[in-house]
Amino acid sequence: MACEDWGIAVDYRPLGGKHYGGHVERLIGTTMGAVHVLPGTTQSSIVEKGDYDSEKHAALTLTEFEDWLHLEICRYHNTVHEALGRTPLAAWADMGGDTAGRQVVDVDAFRTSFLPFEWRQLGRTGITLFGVHYWSDVFASLVGRGQGKVQVKYDPRDLSQVWVITGDGRVIPARYRDLSHPRISLWESRRARKDWQEKHGGRINERVLFQLIDAQRQLAEAARQKTRTARLENERDARLPRHQPRRDPSREMFAIDTGNPDLPTYEIDEFNDPRRKN
Repeated sequence: MACEDWGIAVDYRPLGGKHYGGHVERLIGTTMGAVHVLPGTTQSSIVEKGDYDSEKHAALTLTEFEDWLHLEICRYHNTVHEALGRTPLAAWADMGGDTAGRQVVDVDAFRTSFLPFEWRQLGRTGITLFGVHYWSDVFASLVGRGQGKVQVKYDPRDLSQVWVITGDGRVIPARYRDLSHPRISLWESRRARKDWQEKHGGRINERVLFQLIDAQRQLAEAARQKTRTARLENERDARLPRHQPRRDPSREMFAIDTGNPDLPTYEIDEFNDPRRKN
C-alpha cells in the first residue's frame, strides 16, 4: 500500500532466479560479514556458530546496534569498491548525486507510510492503542463527524507517539494523553500485559501498565549490571595464574629509613641557569 502511494513499482524476482538479486545479495553478504564480528553474533548457521555462546557474549542493545549499523553504512559508502575502482559515494556523485533519481520531499510522511497500523475508533477521549490513550487537539474538531474507525500508524520501537490517518488523507500526530509517561516499545507493552493477564486476568490499567514496565526495566538493568560485574570478575580471574595468590599491593609497601648511612646515594645533576645571578 505504501509503495503504491509513493509510485513505487514492486517487481518480484522469479523463484530460483538468484542472479536477479546478485547486487543486493552481495551487499547484504558484505554487511553481515561485519555484523558477525560483533559480540553475541549468532553467525549464519549452526555449523558456523559452533559452541559459541551468543547470549553470554551479547553486549549491544537494539539502539546501540542501530547506531553501529548507521556508521557501518557510512564506512561502506566511503570505502573504495573493488568493481567500481572508487568509493560508492564518489560513483553516486558522478551520476549526479541527489539529482540522479526522484527524491522524497516529505521524509516524515514517507517513513510514516511504511509503519504498521491498527484500526481504532476516534472518540471524545482520543485514541486507545495497546492499552494507552493518545490525544491531539485536532481531534476535537473531528469527533462527532462520522469519522468511524481511523487508521493509526505506530512505531513498534517507540509508542510515545502515533499518527492518525483521517478519511480525507490527513496525517495527525498524537502523543500520550498523559505526557508524564516514558517512552516504551511494543515488546515491553506486550510482555507487561501478558504477565498481568497470566497473574490477574482481565485488562490492565494504563497507570499500572507503565508501573509494571518500569519495574521490569529496573530488574533488567540490575541483571545487566550483575552480568557486567561477573564478566569483569571472570576476566580478572582468567588473567591471574592459578598457582599464584591474588596480589595485594598494600601489603608490599614499606617505609624507607632515610637515616640509614648504608643506603646507596645518587648524584644529583644541578641545572645552571645562565640568567640566574649568584
